[in-house]
Amino acid sequence: MMDGGASASALSALIARIEAYAADPSSLSVPGSTTRHALWLADEAQRIEAATQLAEELVALQSIYTDDAIFVLKISSLGAEARPNADDADGHEDAADPNTWLPGAKLTLSISADVEAQTTDGEPIPIRLAVTLPPFYPHSARPPQLQLLSRYVGGFSVDARLFGEILRAFYHQTGESTEPVDAEEAASAKWIGGSMDRGVDWASGQVVLFEGIEWVKEKVSDWWSDKETERIKSAPSPSSQLPTTTASDLQVTMFADAPMQGQPAPFEGHIFRTESIVERKSEFIGHAACITSPDQVASVLSRIVSDKRVARATHPVINAWVCRGADGVVHHDCDDDGETAAGGRLAHLLSILELENVLIVVTRWYGGVHLGPDRFKLINRAARDALDLAGLVGKNTDDTAKTKGMGKRNA
Repeated sequence: MMDGGASASALSALIARIEAYAADPSSLSVPGSTTRHALWLADEAQRIEAATQLAEELVALQSIYTDDAIFVLKISSLGAEARPNADDADGHEDAADPNTWLPGAKLTLSISADVEAQTTDGEPIPIRLAVTLPPFYPHSARPPQLQLLSRYVGGFSVDARLFGEILRAFYHQTGESTEPVDAEEAASAKWIGGSMDRGVDWASGQVVLFEGIEWVKEKVSDWWSDKETERIKSAPSPSSQLPTTTASDLQVTMFADAPMQGQPAPFEGHIFRTESIVERKSEFIGHAACITSPDQVASVLSRIVSDKRVARATHPVINAWVCRGADGVVHHDCDDDGETAAGGRLAHLLSILELENVLIVVTRWYGGVHLGPDRFKLINRAARDALDLAGLVGKNTDDTAKTKGMGKRNA
């Protein structure tokens, strides 16, 4: 099992580099193309102050949310997008080299946090946020941008309203808007300030990440409470909960029924979970379940991400599924969950195995070392292991999962 040391060391290295620049600006060589950019701060004292405040705020966040909760996703030089690496030919692999930071760089972080809510087990709800800091934040012309990365919160699928409200945390529009918004639209919106009931107050020169993250936690908590109230009203008789069973050989954990969280269709089967595959500090775990309706997919995924450690993974629910409905129509879908092309590869695996009524999920924790195309082999291996454990590969199963003539197994 891996730990958060890789991401913590990257963040610490980034902080050290920013602090070194603040102490001695001549320690870093800045390209002329950067200094000629329209957003370049000509005032060196202001650049130093921005770097000092940024480093201090990152140290504070590291202390508040713990080392393994903050991951450096991207560092983009002023006037240029983050440079692609060799892995991008086969899909993006999360990483950022802290040694590429220069004054004026745009910085994107992933932050995991716990939301306090009145859950039945008394446990907080984990969420993941992306935080994008514009050039020379906090002495920037625009505020930072917050984006909710979690697809499910406490068992409920995140809707466009919550997603949009968080994107607009600092970019308040004139008039109340409930229209869906994406990250690009929010970033191009005019920032007009506002009160805390509409968003987070910000002014150039003020650090505001902690306030923004806490505002998001409060917003998510209120949203979850509303969803839970709706669930209770529509489902007065909660489902019974069966105990979790762990196989004696520790090869699979089967998660039995959990109370439903308002999803369209309950899932009453088992979720099979493999042991970890660890390769160069990255960790992969496969999950497989037999489903009888496409409406059960959200229930299965929400149960998987109810595991706090899974919810904090870099890619919690890379997945693909296929299901033949009662009408005979075959439904299927896949989701990369941020690991470009990974969901499609899982869908291809289900196709070549000729499986139906199956959901396959792979969780990945990125360890800070590029795996290149090898990561797709490991994702497929974790998926295949989960299908094996569920008894879905190489032999006939019941009506909830069909295999046709697949006697061979991949090595």
